[in-house]
Amino acid sequence: MRKISLALLLAVLFQSVNMKAQSVSGGTDEGTVRRISVHEYRLLALANNLSVRGAQFDLEKSKHLHSFAFTKFFPQVKALGGFLKPGLLGNGELSMQADIDMTRIFRNPENANLALDGTIDFTDSVRGMFGAVTITQPVFAGGRIVNSYRLAGKGVAASSFQLQMTRNNVYAEAESKYYQLVLLSELIETLELYLGTLDALRNQVSEALSRGAASRSDFLRVKLKHEEVSIQQEQAKAMFLIAERDFKLFAGLSADSVLELGDGFDGIVEPDFDPVSFPSRLAERPEYQLLTIQRDAARLQEAVTIGSYMPSMEIGAAVTGLEFWMNGKTLKDLHASYYDVSGFIMLNIPVSDWWGGYHKIKEASYSSQNAAAQLETDTNYLLLDMQNKYVSYQTAFRQIKLAETGLEYAEQNRSEYSDRYRAGLSVLGDYIEALAFEHESRTKLNQAKASYFSAQNAFMSALGEHR
Repeated sequence: MRKISLALLLAVLFQSVNMKAQSVSGGTDEGTVRRISVHEYRLLALANNLSVRGAQFDLEKSKHLHSFAFTKFFPQVKALGGFLKPGLLGNGELSMQADIDMTRIFRNPENANLALDGTIDFTDSVRGMFGAVTITQPVFAGGRIVNSYRLAGKGVAASSFQLQMTRNNVYAEAESKYYQLVLLSELIETLELYLGTLDALRNQVSEALSRGAASRSDFLRVKLKHEEVSIQQEQAKAMFLIAERDFKLFAGLSADSVLELGDGFDGIVEPDFDPVSFPSRLAERPEYQLLTIQRDAARLQEAVTIGSYMPSMEIGAAVTGLEFWMNGKTLKDLHASYYDVSGFIMLNIPVSDWWGGYHKIKEASYSSQNAAAQLETDTNYLLLDMQNKYVSYQTAFRQIKLAETGLEYAEQNRSEYSDRYRAGLSVLGDYIEALAFEHESRTKLNQAKASYFSAQNAFMSALGEHR
């Protein structure tokens, strides 16, 4: 009769163990038993898990980038200023008229009465200062500003759906860890029952051996099975402690907290969903929304690329000033200063960028087409994933029914062999094998129940259930 490998069972249970430690403690005082349900545990994991926090931080960063992109619609203000040291390359000179304002020269350059008749040499004693403040407002930028703002908005949406995906993953993993712990608890309990039966049987065989009614090999056979099950029990308890530690770390529970699982394998119902409705549920999946955002972002990026090779126009105003002084004394009285407010229109034509612009635009176009094709292909795979997980969900339910029938048969088989052994119609080995088969069948039923909840959780996630 085939026996269950405990090592294989534990390997399956913990193949997805994730030892991500969290920083928030949610435990109770040492010695106080805390009864926790699967729903409470999932909420704790969502609140304290580090990966969820990281996704929340990414969302906040995306919001700030979106706000930053909005500031590009505002007028741009720049200020500059500095000091001048004339005549570094030679003895330049400043021509000026002592009794007129320099601005009048610019306003009336053809007036003969404004001719300059004096000069000041740019010696080491002459210094200057200049300053300017400009304000510009884009009038046309080829759509770069508005499309960049929309692109940043897509980033916020993508971060939001990425957060939802992270929450779904943590939710699913928390539920998996909970039922793994339940499964180990059930395994320990069935091993204790099995070990108790073997204890009673060993005592009976020992007494029969002392009376000469049983052989030494019968006694050794029971003892061997008892030791084997005892080792399995110790291994199961050790793995339970490891799983419990991981259970606490994942949800930010204190290592000293004493927990009691409030939910077992209850609430098992037959799946009842109409596969025809799956396409309508597709839009609720964050994976699908991310694919649509990826397609839209590629289109916007193409528009931004095209806009970067188009002419741009800005309007603006500038306040400028220039002043000289000599020997520490300002030359303002000699009209060696200039201040003015001016307006301008600036046209920028990126002529040299056009040489390689065609290739950059084609690159962006191909990226956009690839994103659209990716959306169509992956949409079909997402639908296939929903159908596949629903089949697994249905199969998991049927496996429970099969395991229940198997356990019923194993219990009846053990009862019959027990009666036969007591009546002397069957050997001890057959009875021991019947006990092992009953234990194996009970463990299979618990495994089937754990698999059912795992398949249920995977299917609900595939439907786009919000967590």
